[in-house]
Amino acid sequence: RRGGVAFIASSLPPLVPGNLWGPFFGQRFDMGSGGLCGIHSRQAEAAPLDAASPPTAKQPDDGPARDVDWKAQGDIAAGMRGVYQSGYEFPAWSMEMLRSGELAALARGVTVYHKADDRLEEVKAVASEREPVNIGMSRCYNQDRLMELLKYKTGAYGRSTKDRLMPNIAIYCETPIKQDDRMENVHVINVIGYAFDDQTQPDYQYFFPMKYGDTKWEELVERFRHMWRFIFVCAERKGLKRIYLADIGGGAFSALLSGPGISYGRLKEESLAPVQAEFKSKNFVVEQLPRVPDFAFKPENKALLPESLLVNAWDPWSMVGNGNGHDNSLDGFFGRCTAMAVLCWPTTNPLAQYEAVKM
Repeated sequence: RRGGVAFIASSLPPLVPGNLWGPFFGQRFDMGSGGLCGIHSRQAEAAPLDAASPPTAKQPDDGPARDVDWKAQGDIAAGMRGVYQSGYEFPAWSMEMLRSGELAALARGVTVYHKADDRLEEVKAVASEREPVNIGMSRCYNQDRLMELLKYKTGAYGRSTKDRLMPNIAIYCETPIKQDDRMENVHVINVIGYAFDDQTQPDYQYFFPMKYGDTKWEELVERFRHMWRFIFVCAERKGLKRIYLADIGGGAFSALLSGPGISYGRLKEESLAPVQAEFKSKNFVVEQLPRVPDFAFKPENKALLPESLLVNAWDPWSMVGNGNGHDNSLDGFFGRCTAMAVLCWPTTNPLAQYEAVKM
C-alpha cells in the first residue's frame, strides 16, 4: 500500500525495449532503412474498406444520440480509414457499428479531459485534428488524402513551439472490446505521455536541454502530475473503483529522457505519489494493467469490468489505436480490438463532452 492506495504487484514481465509489445511481449518491429512505415519518400497506399460483420452492441440508442446522423458519421469514419496505410487502420467492425447507430449510447459518455486553464479552442483542435498513425514521427498514412478529406496534413500538436506546448488531454470512453466472436464492454481512459522518442518531437524540443532539479525538470514533473490526475479524476467522476495503470510516458517515449539523475522511474515516482496521496480517501484499488484484451474475457474478471478503469498509453499525434494491427504497443493492442478510434474522435462522435480539471 503506497500513498493510501492499494497496489498489487504486477504479474507482467518488464516492457520490452521500445514499449513494443508483441503477442507474447517479445515481438518487435523491424524498423528497416526506410523508416517504420517506409513512406518517408513515398505516400502510403490507402487501406481497403473491407466489409466485416459487426458484433451486436449491448446498449440501445437513446437520448440526444437519436439526433445524430450516424450513417453520415460512419461515412466520415470510412473516409478516415481509407487514409491509413494498409494494415494500420482501425477495425472495420467498429466503423460499421458507428454507422448503424449501435455505438450511439456509448458515444454520449465520451469525455475529453483538459486543464481548466487550457484554451478550449486549442483543446478541441488537439482532440479533433488527429493523424491516423504516428509511430516515432513516422507517419503511416496518405497526407494528401487527409488534406482532401479534412483540410489538414498533420496533427494539431505540431502547433507547439520550443516556448509553448499545445494542451495535454485525456479521453475517456466505454467501448466494446472484441476477442474472436466474443464481446464485452470496458471503461478506458486514453492518456498522453510526453514524447522523448525522437529529437524532432515538440516535447523534446521544449524540455531539452534539461538537468535534474532545474526548472524544466520541475515543470515536467508537474505536467506528469496533471496527466496522472486525469486518471483519478475520471475514476471519481465516473464512479469506478478500480484503476489499472500503465507506464504512461515510459517505454519508447522515454528513450531520450536521460541525463544525470534523470530517468522515467524517478519521474514517475515524483509525479504519481502526490496524486495517490490526494485521492487516498477514495480508496481506489490500483493495479498494473493486465494483458489486453485477454483480461476482459476471463470469467473471474467479468464482475470487475463495470467498476474498472483501464488506462491506455496514447500518443500526442494519432487517432486512438495508432497503428492498430501493425503497432505492437499498448495503444495498438487496444486499437485493434475496440471501437475507440471512432468513439474518441469528436469528428465522428459529435456527442463527446469536454470537462475541465482544476490542477
